[in-house]
Amino acid sequence: MTRPFALAACALLVSTAHGCAVGNQLISPHSEYRLYRTMHLAPTLEERLAAANRYLHVAPDGAYAPEVKTWFQGAERAYLVRAHDRLPMLTAYAEQLPDGPRLPEVQSRIAELKATAGFNVARVQRSDERVEAIEAGLERAAAQRKAFLWELSEWLGTLAAVRSFRQPPATLPPGLQQKLGIGDPATTCPLDLCVRSFTPRFAIPRAQGQLIPREAPYAVEIQLESGAVVALRLRGRELFSRIGEALDLRPVSFADPQSRAEAIGRALSLVQNALGPTLGATSCEKPAVSPVVLEHACDGVHVTVTAAIDAGDDDHIDFTPEGATVVPR
Repeated sequence: MTRPFALAACALLVSTAHGCAVGNQLISPHSEYRLYRTMHLAPTLEERLAAANRYLHVAPDGAYAPEVKTWFQGAERAYLVRAHDRLPMLTAYAEQLPDGPRLPEVQSRIAELKATAGFNVARVQRSDERVEAIEAGLERAAAQRKAFLWELSEWLGTLAAVRSFRQPPATLPPGLQQKLGIGDPATTCPLDLCVRSFTPRFAIPRAQGQLIPREAPYAVEIQLESGAVVALRLRGRELFSRIGEALDLRPVSFADPQSRAEAIGRALSLVQNALGPTLGATSCEKPAVSPVVLEHACDGVHVTVTAAIDAGDDDHIDFTPEGATVVPR
């Protein structure tokens, strides 16, 4: 069939329901056909919907209106079902179809999703801040525990190094004198007892980032007799329990004998390490009788480590001259 004949045949069929592409192009305005063509050939679904919507606005009675309307209604409905929880798709619809028939519905849904997204962002931010606060609290608690154990070890090591028993306080190591703040024993050591007290605080972790606060008061004492040093002591209320907690990160209670015994064991390991290689050597160890849990005697120094029997009493470590009969107060 030749082209003239095809054009004539299509002209005869213009009034039919489907028409003919060539004939429709002949009788339809160019812009109308362009929109119709875009509806079929546009690279994105949003652009195709926009072309169809525009066509129905500018040519509601156009030659392709029935076909365009049928396609648009089905395609738009399916698109919005898929886009219900997808903000980018809804935004694309609003941008491409600023006069779309369901624009108010789309804009309302966009507002809902943005509000939800904002809430989620705020919730995540609050969660992040809470996590950061928990981490900061745990780090601070760990630093406090480390400082507590380090200071105790330093004190024990300093006391274990003393060899100037039965001599005036002025003969004590300068570092110990400075730490204790010993000046004139007559004014700084009333009743022949020089005392320096401390109250370190720390915390041990529990579930969900919570912390159990702890206070571990202890004191360092220098006992004098006739103006001479006769004994050194480090003591603290349930001190060994606090040492065990700081090392094992578990609560210790006198009401739980097993936890208390384990804490004493952990405290003994810290004490032995702090005594140093000479005084802490196993060759210096002596039989210990309860409530003494560790006894060493070497190099002119006698060390006894005594655990409290009753809740609230002091655990203590005493340093006296080897062979002396001095009983620390």
